[in-house]
Amino acid sequence: MALTVSEIKRINKLLLAWYKANARPLKIRERYKPYEVLIVEVMAQQTQIARVDELATRFLKRFPTLRSLARAETADVLDAWRGLGYNRRALLLHRAAEAAHAAGGLPTTHEELERLPGIGSYTARAIAAIASGGREIPVDVNIARVVQRLVGGPRLTAKPLQAAANVFGAELGDGEAGRWAQAAMDLASSVCRASAPDCSSCPLKTACASAGRVAASEKKRRSAPVRFGSTARWLRGRLLDELRDAGRGGVIIRGARGEHPAPAVTATIKRLCDEGLAEKVATATYRLPRRK
Repeated sequence: MALTVSEIKRINKLLLAWYKANARPLKIRERYKPYEVLIVEVMAQQTQIARVDELATRFLKRFPTLRSLARAETADVLDAWRGLGYNRRALLLHRAAEAAHAAGGLPTTHEELERLPGIGSYTARAIAAIASGGREIPVDVNIARVVQRLVGGPRLTAKPLQAAANVFGAELGDGEAGRWAQAAMDLASSVCRASAPDCSSCPLKTACASAGRVAASEKKRRSAPVRFGSTARWLRGRLLDELRDAGRGGVIIRGARGEHPAPAVTATIKRLCDEGLAEKVATATYRLPRRK
């Protein structure tokens, strides 16, 4: 269903008005400086949004500027990332900071931001929209759901969804695309839920092509939970914490860890070295990577 310009403007007005009255009180949304938004957005990938502000505040205290992060030792960046998990994000963030600093600073457009290491489509558009007045709406799984339901019709793939979202962005004022995205996220988590949408409470119900037509899906049977201690993620995190605690001198990594036998530990520390998250300094001795 193609929306008219007047319908798009009406949806934008309704969504932003609802957000003004119902926005989740997240301190990270008070950050608008490009570098700070970069840190927050990378941290928010695969981390609960409510935890990000405390972790971002701690990280920014240690690395307050793009220059300070770009010039930091990889070991120090990984140490500051403690508690966030998915440590490759820290490695890529560090590389992005190095590239941006070498080029004279963070770019302002999403096209240029996407050229930085580890910065994908959503993160680039989020930084541009929040910090630089970009008009393109960043689309993650939650925003995609809201956009898809607003326009109705057949299920859209990634590129058509981005194009559909940009139709709303084109009718927004300066600085509004970031708020629109944040509003859509809050709407998706509280009202326009995936399995149990509450169309009757939705501020967009009079303008949404899918209002009242989205059936609540049946809850999927949950498989037996996997013990976290048995996962590769647990082992990687455990080894990286050992490296963090060891400092510059490193630590001997050999033998079993929890439910993981010695061969698995050896293979995992080797993978961490291959990925640039660790380095070998002597027989069976490893540390977080430092400049040679």
